[in-house]
Amino acid sequence: AENLSFWEACEELRYGEQSRIPEIVDSIYQQFLAPGATRWVNIDSKTMERTLEGIKTPHRYVMDDAQMHIYMLMKKVGEGRAGQGRARLGRIPMPLLAQDSYPRFLKSELYRNLLAEAVIPPETKKRVFPFMRKQRHSSPSP
Repeated sequence: AENLSFWEACEELRYGEQSRIPEIVDSIYQQFLAPGATRWVNIDSKTMERTLEGIKTPHRYVMDDAQMHIYMLMKKVGEGRAGQGRARLGRIPMPLLAQDSYPRFLKSELYRNLLAEAVIPPETKKRVFPFMRKQRHSSPSP
């Protein structure tokens, strides 16, 4: 439902009144793209970066990349349901999630905080051959 609502909001932006463009762009961002948005849609990180850069100077086509991404997701999910009666996970673009989730996680505030609090153990050097152990300090035998 969120994807369709996002797509419709983007259509309103594209074909709406010129004077309302900044207001509509802000509304779309707050409702669908902002962290903690009430009707959040999942777009890949590259599309999000381009969109965030674009909304600094709002225009009627600023959401085109995000809208196309959502359209393709809806189309793929729709294709997965055609003739099935239920969604098939095999038709949902899982490689997209695999490619995008990890880079997004690495950029996240959660990961940065985790790194800041992490305890990094000192390096331990493992010997290639177990018989080449370092001699312990012991007293010489008589």
